[in-house]
Amino acid sequence: MVNQDKNPLFTVIIPVKDRAEYLHHTLRTCSLQDYENLEIIVSDDGSTDRTREVVEEAARKDSRIRYVSPSTYAGMRDNFEFALNQVKPGYVIALGGDDGLLPYGISGMRDVLQETGQEMLAWPAPVFSYANAKTEAGQLMLNRERGGRIIQSKDFLEKQAKNLNYLSDLESPMFYVKGVTSTRLVEKVRSRSVDRRFYSCPTPDGYSGIVLAGEISSYAFSGKPFSIYGVSPTSQGMGYLASGDKATKQSEAFFRDTSRTPMHAELAAQPYSPLISLMTADYLLTARDLPGWPGNFPPIDYRDLLLKSLDELAHGLYAESRLARELTILNQIAEQHGQGEFFRKRVSQTRRYLKKEPFEGNGISPRMIFLDCNHYGIKNIFDAAYVAHYMHQIIPKVTLSSIWGMLTNSLAYRLISLRKGGRFPPDSAWPDVKPAQPPVS
Repeated sequence: MVNQDKNPLFTVIIPVKDRAEYLHHTLRTCSLQDYENLEIIVSDDGSTDRTREVVEEAARKDSRIRYVSPSTYAGMRDNFEFALNQVKPGYVIALGGDDGLLPYGISGMRDVLQETGQEMLAWPAPVFSYANAKTEAGQLMLNRERGGRIIQSKDFLEKQAKNLNYLSDLESPMFYVKGVTSTRLVEKVRSRSVDRRFYSCPTPDGYSGIVLAGEISSYAFSGKPFSIYGVSPTSQGMGYLASGDKATKQSEAFFRDTSRTPMHAELAAQPYSPLISLMTADYLLTARDLPGWPGNFPPIDYRDLLLKSLDELAHGLYAESRLARELTILNQIAEQHGQGEFFRKRVSQTRRYLKKEPFEGNGISPRMIFLDCNHYGIKNIFDAAYVAHYMHQIIPKVTLSSIWGMLTNSLAYRLISLRKGGRFPPDSAWPDVKPAQPPVS
């Protein structure tokens, strides 16, 4: 059922812990939204830095911002649930403490939802990496996706079961950074859960897109983004990929937190794994088992799942110290599905790639544009949001024909400027000009 209100309530939830330095800029992107019927809820999970002061200072300038906190340490999943419990009927999007909204983002979401008559909307969010997160200078990555469309949920779920890669799918409607959904759909998912929770997996991001897609027949996709991912040195994913004592302690703390919720029984009830293929399978299986969930997808091929997971490990992204843990988890899953011997043989035959350094500097690929943030003076998510907004106004208009038009127009103008006219008139035709007389004092 589509919201008939011309200006429905939109709520941004920001579950956060110890990211005050980056949260300041995230809240700046929220405060400059031109949409008034908006609430920004920051749920602080026991931060020990200046998080509360940063939020309260922002709230004094913008009454749409509100600070809340669980009574005791909740952990990431429960903090997301707590924040979602504060949301009033309307639409909701979640941001991390280093993500942001693009200028006019909320009003843009509203417009597309009302134009399409859909309850859920996704878009290709650009990615901004702070300096020293992935690269020394920082980087802004923009998708070259164009055009909006209506996505059939059945097609999306089938694609997830086949590809097992929710993170690389631009059409994933998860409402963490890259999507927005009606609260009515959130409540439908909760009504199927025994404990009336929305988040049923160890991590809350990709699960939201898969479980919500199963509740509806279709959703909208916009080629124009309305929000932006931020990657900071405090991002959990960076901590797991990196080596060193600080990164190890950060990821170990995260694993202790997620250990309370194991993966699905068909994944051998193993502890959380950051492998994208395993997370995608866990999301699908968990959603499938919700009583009455109307979503549908083909059975998961567990041999293919093991191969895709092993390929992830082989690509050189993970620190050496992390490999044994993931291989142990995969071996347990393999054994449960009668693939243990096959898996161990494949591990012995697989050659790992050398650890890849991230691409630095300016660049372009068929799907992405890369900007060196140091070169362009982009220092934080607020700066990046504005650059991304205006770049996405320009990128769709830059085509081969438009470039050719610029070249031919410039060449034509240059040729016109080189054309010679007639000669100057001879001196006999020059008028006799008398010198000016000095003023009479």
